[in-house]
This record gives sequence, structure tokens and C-alpha cells, in this order.
Amino acid sequence: MSDDRSDALHKAAFLGPKGENADELERLLLEVLRDHVFWRRNFHPRDSRLIDERDKRTEAFDDMSARLRDELSKILAELKRAAPLYSPRQVAHIVSDPSLPAFVGYFAGLLYNQNNVVAEVSPETVREERAYFKALAEMVGYPSFLPETLPQDARTRRSAYSWGHLCSGGTVANLEALWIARNIRLYPLAVRLVAAETDAFASFADLEVTTAQGERAPLDTLSTWRLSNLPIDAITDLHLRIKATLSEGPAARAEAFQEALPSVRQAGLASFLLRYNRAFPDDPARLPKVLISQATHYCWQKNMDLVGLGADALEKVPVDARIRLDTDALRERLQECIEHQQPVLGVVSIVGTTEEGAIDPLHEIEAVREEAADAGLTFWHHCDAAFGGFFSSLLPKTDDGDFVPPDQLDDSLVGTDGLLAPDNAEALATLSATDSITIDPHKFGYVPYPAGAVLFRDYHVRDAIAYKAPYLADEDQAGFGGFLGQWTLEGSRPGAVAVSCYLSQAMVPLTPDGHGRFMTNCMEANQQLFDALTERFSATDGDLALRPFHHPETVAFCFVVAPDDGVESVASLNAYTDRIWQQMTVDGREDINQYAFLLSRTEIDVADYAHVLNDMLPPEVVAEAAEANESLTLLRTCLMNPFQTDWNTEEGSFAERVADFLYDVALEEYVAHTFPPVPHPDTERHPILVVEQTPRAQEGLARYLEHDEKVIAHFDVRSCSAATLKDLQGRLGDVRDIVLHLDPSAPSQALRIARWLTTEADTNPAHLLAVTTNAAHGTDVTARLAELGLPARNVILESDLLTSARRLVLQLSAQRPATVGSAS
Repeated sequence: MSDDRSDALHKAAFLGPKGENADELERLLLEVLRDHVFWRRNFHPRDSRLIDERDKRTEAFDDMSARLRDELSKILAELKRAAPLYSPRQVAHIVSDPSLPAFVGYFAGLLYNQNNVVAEVSPETVREERAYFKALAEMVGYPSFLPETLPQDARTRRSAYSWGHLCSGGTVANLEALWIARNIRLYPLAVRLVAAETDAFASFADLEVTTAQGERAPLDTLSTWRLSNLPIDAITDLHLRIKATLSEGPAARAEAFQEALPSVRQAGLASFLLRYNRAFPDDPARLPKVLISQATHYCWQKNMDLVGLGADALEKVPVDARIRLDTDALRERLQECIEHQQPVLGVVSIVGTTEEGAIDPLHEIEAVREEAADAGLTFWHHCDAAFGGFFSSLLPKTDDGDFVPPDQLDDSLVGTDGLLAPDNAEALATLSATDSITIDPHKFGYVPYPAGAVLFRDYHVRDAIAYKAPYLADEDQAGFGGFLGQWTLEGSRPGAVAVSCYLSQAMVPLTPDGHGRFMTNCMEANQQLFDALTERFSATDGDLALRPFHHPETVAFCFVVAPDDGVESVASLNAYTDRIWQQMTVDGREDINQYAFLLSRTEIDVADYAHVLNDMLPPEVVAEAAEANESLTLLRTCLMNPFQTDWNTEEGSFAERVADFLYDVALEEYVAHTFPPVPHPDTERHPILVVEQTPRAQEGLARYLEHDEKVIAHFDVRSCSAATLKDLQGRLGDVRDIVLHLDPSAPSQALRIARWLTTEADTNPAHLLAVTTNAAHGTDVTARLAELGLPARNVILESDLLTSARRLVLQLSAQRPATVGSAS
């Protein structure tokens, strides 16, 4: 158990769903603004003011100020039509409310408008970026992060430092990792080529390298296949040795090598492969593949296009029943690559899939990597943890900075009934073995957009994309400092984001007792929501069914709601799902209070996920949709608000209220579609009799039902009191169903009436419905009615009729057309 401080940490760390910490935010923002203005006024204070009071009284000044206020007012009004990301009612998207420290830090950084392209211009925000990445590296178990300044010989020898930087988001972070991986993996081929074509560098062909199987061999004795599969560390070692050799000679020789090296960076991928294959026609190079889970984000296809590999070179590996990369399928595909000598640039694992928040088994992928290396194939292992990277903040570290083995952790954290499944914890603990990681602070880091992050286990790999601008100074000893832009895809990078990230982790450390508490709250809320949804839909047997895509394991949950009696087709189910989603999505309404709860939707290809969907939908429906190349629309919840576990009211907990609302919407849409507003002229209205246990005049159930357009369109509602019921015994055969409205204050009398109807009046229990409370004065009415033969689905709680009579409509529609007076 955590202490009171960490349990309440989120209450101090955010503005609050109702702006509860507005006073604190206002004080901090005002302090930031005043401090910044003080700084401006005291920089050469004798300098003249360039805006004086007379300027502020001019017509142009007044006009500008008035138009600014008007336009700002309009924008503020329109912004309120957006999704309320701060509210626990928003369970739709992978977005979050920024934390209070992150928001204040961003505002402070904006005022100074720093650019982290070079430390010379933005020394403080560059230092803060490095401090944040030091914490990120520790969180994922990477080596110590790169210092500001390197030792004199650090660039020409192996040193255990990690590297990374901020970028605009996960797409760019993944692109940069792919870009570096491409250049690193093709580097040995470029060295072989320059040694063969340029006499001045022919000696480099004699350099020994370590192969995938651990052998030492000269470069020129290895085939293209073996050079394409050198271990990552062996490639960076080769680069460092060449660099050290060149540094011992004249600078002109190093420049000549750089110009002569026919790398993919200089020639482009197509030209490089063409030139290489011309030089070695009997041992040609092939375009490498990248393997990734079929649950991948769409950005990977774009990035493959951008680095010249093409989207066709991105091969999707099937997922298992838990929507994780299937390592057996991965092993099988890699074996095929070995047999056909098809190079594999890299394998991408995912921590936090877009749909399910699933965690690929990184530990199993690493085991497969070792097996493949023994067989002669190596690959770069990148982890796309844009969504779920911060899950690793849940796991404690040893004094040496390593992850505590999952089997030594408390059962409440890791275990069958714990927050994390044991294999998920083991996967997170294997982040430290990957070559690179993408993490998005603007997702679960609670930092404003745009804030992505890319991390590399070995800082030496950054040389693979280094570009220097001659007009900006740089030193060879630069660590995380100097001209950073030479090692980043994006040149200009906002210092405001660095301040935001730094202040966020400084106040809420990326540890189990800090950021891990936020993750705990969100995961617990997601499990509670899943339990509440399961209970709500299973409590109404015979109506609608909740059909999970998979049991949630982190913070997301995908599912469909379907009629319990079956699904006719994926197309009809998609139409129904869309109607539910339309009632729970942002559509620009003027009054955002009309949004009770918000969820999202996503689509999956039926053919790709048939092995998962066969447990969710009828196999024949899945087969038909797969053959027609159809997609299945899923409803999705994503819980990223740490306040959702705090929301408990007299009306129910957060999870119960979401479940109740979703059920009501699903039922409403099902009935609305099943029963047209105006029935066919030849359709006879279904006669029902409402029996009030006690006369209720204006508040009677019959009168309530008569105000529902669906009810009166399809049913002929009649009513009587229990006192006159026996007088109508001879006419009960004229109605098809009886609805008995029970008085919770007199349960014994209610049961006597129900018993009389089923025994003396010979009413078929299947056509007798009871509207009641679950328990009254110690009597379990529901259980007693069941003893009389009433099906569980025929007992409806009054709470289900508070907002709509749709449940009753659905129940009555399911009754057989026979009259209730016949027991047969």
C-alpha cells in the first residue's frame, strides 16, 4: 500500500476536473509573467521604452486591442465545443489533461521562446531537456544518459551512454529510429564497397568484425548476407575504429573518406543498392524487411515510405488472442528469411497498442532475437511505446538501476489478480534490452502537445544521421550540448516543451511512488469499468450482450454490443455500433452538457483478426465478412484520467454510471431501429395489461408508458388495479402480456398477486412481467418471483425505467404472440 501523500498526488498535480486548483494555477502563471517582465525591464534598464503611454492612446492601438479581445472571445467560445479532456466523463481517446507543473512549465517556456537546436541559444532549456531524458532513461532501464560534455576520447571508444531527444510526436520519433536503423544496418556494406572501389581505403577491408555467431573475421571475407547481419554493437565498433584510424592522420584523409563513402545517406537507397550490386554482381544486396505486429499504428507505413524502403517492405506479423505480437509467427517468418537469405532491418514491438493498450512480449522477442542470431540473422529491435512507455514507471528498480525481477514483486502489482500480468511485467522490464524506444510525453506523460521522445540505448548510433551546419559552432566533445540539430531530424525544437517535461517529472518523478501512481489509478479504473460493463449487460439476460474484443490488460478496452439472440452480419453490427457511437461522441454541439459520456470507435480487418473474432462472433459471420474483405467497427474506451477512481456519488461509481449509460444508449438504439416510429398499417398493436398493486393515479406505470411514443405505437396499453383484477379474470385472455407493477412497501401482497395470476388465472409465467425493486423490507422479491416460474429477464428493476421504457418494449417484443391466458 502507498502512503497518503502518493494516493493524493494527482489531486495536487492537476488543475482538476472542476478547476479546483484554479487559484494555485492563477498565482503561478501570474508569478511567471511578472518574473518574465521583470527580466525584460532589467536587461539594460537604461534602454528607452519603445511603447509609451501616448502610443496606447492612439486609435490604431485601441482598434488592435479591441479586435484582439473580440477575436479571442470568439475563439474561447468555439474551443468549448471541443471534447472536455479534463473530465472523467471523457473515456474516448488517447489524450489527457496536462498536469499543473507541465502546464506552468510550458507557459514559462513560451515566454522565453527558446529553440533547442543549439545550446548556445537555449542553454537552460537544453539542460532541462537532458535532465528529463536522464529520468526517462532511468525509467526504461537504459544506460546512464549522455552527459553535457564528453571525455576527450569518448567519440572514438565504446562508452555506455544512452541518447535521445524531444520531437513533435510518436510519428517523428519512430521515423528517426527507422532512419538510424537503416543507416546503421547498411554501413558495413558501404565500407566494403568503398574499400573495393577506392585504393586509399582498401586496407579497411582487412578490419576484423564480430559476426552474428560471435566469430571474428576480416570484412572482405564475409558475404553480403553475413555483413547484413552483423550485430548492432559490432557495426558501431567498426565505425569507431575507422573513426579512430582517420583521426590519427591528416584531416584531409578523413574528409576524403567521408566523400568517398558510398553510404545510403549520400546516394539514396536505390542508387546505393544499384552501385553495390554492380560491384558485387555474384553477391548482391537485397532490400531489407521490417517486421511489426498487425496491431501497428498507421504511421509506420508512412515512415517506411519516407526512408525509401516502401510500405511493401513492412511485413505485419499476426497477433495472439491477447492482441500481442505472436512470437511463434515471428520465429517462423524469421526462419523463412534465414532460409532465403532475406535481410531483416528490424523488428518493432509495441507497448500500448492503439486499440487495446496491449503489451507485446518483449522478453520473448529478445529470446527469438538470440535464436535468430545463432542461426546467422540479426535485427534492430525498436519498441514503439508511444502510448504505453510510461507503464514502466510502475516497476521498481534495484540500487543498480535494474528492474526488480517481476517474480519478486508484490502480488497486488504483478500476478494473476495484480495490476500487471506477470508476462506484461516481464515485457516492460525488457525495455532495457531494446535498441531504441519511442515514448510520447504528450500522452501518458501528461504534457501538452507537441511532445514526443525517442531514446537510443547506445549514443554512438546518432553518428549515422549526423549533419553539421558550418555556420554553427560544434565541438567533437559535445555530449548533450553544442549543436544538437546535427543529430535530430527536426531542426527547430521548442524549448517550452523541454521546460514542461522537466518540471513535470521534477514534481512527479517517473517512479512507482510518483508517476506510477497515475498509472495505477488509470489501470484500476479500467478494470472497474470492465467489471461494471460485464455486470450490467449480464444482469439483463436475453436483451443485449457485451462482446469483448479481448479482456483489457492496461487502460483500453474494445468491444461491441450485440443482440443476445445473435448477429446476422458484420455490416448490420457495424451499423448498430455506429449508432451507439454517434450518441457518445463529440459532434460540435453548442451545449457540451449534452455529452453524458464520451467513447470512441476503431476498425479492424476481419480477415486479419479472424482467429480472435471467432470467439466473439458466430464463425459463419466472421468467415463471410473475411471473404468480403470487411472491417469490424469496435467501440473503445481509453482511461487516462487519474481522477476516475475518485468519482463515486449516490448515483453510483464512475464505472457503474458509464455502464448504465452505455446500456441505456445501446438499448435505445436497438429498440429505435427494431421498431419503426410508425408501424405498418396492417400491424396489430400488441395488447398489454398493466396491473398496479396500489392505485397510483397520475404516477401510475400505465400512464408513464403512454407517454412513450414507441410504446403507444406498438402496444395497446390497458390498466387496472390489483383490487379489480379478479373481476377481469374472464377477460385476461384478450391481452398477450401482463405487466405487474409491484409496491416495494408491501412485498408479501405483491407475491400473492403474482401467485394468483400464475395459478388461479392460469397466466403463463413467460408472459408475466414484473417491475419492482430488487429487495424490499428484507424480502428478495426477484428470487421469490423466480420460484413462481418467472424468467429472470421478465423481472425489470424500476431503476431501469427511470430514463426510458425501452427495456420493457424490448421484453414485450420478445413474447410469443399467444395470449397470456393459456399456460400451454
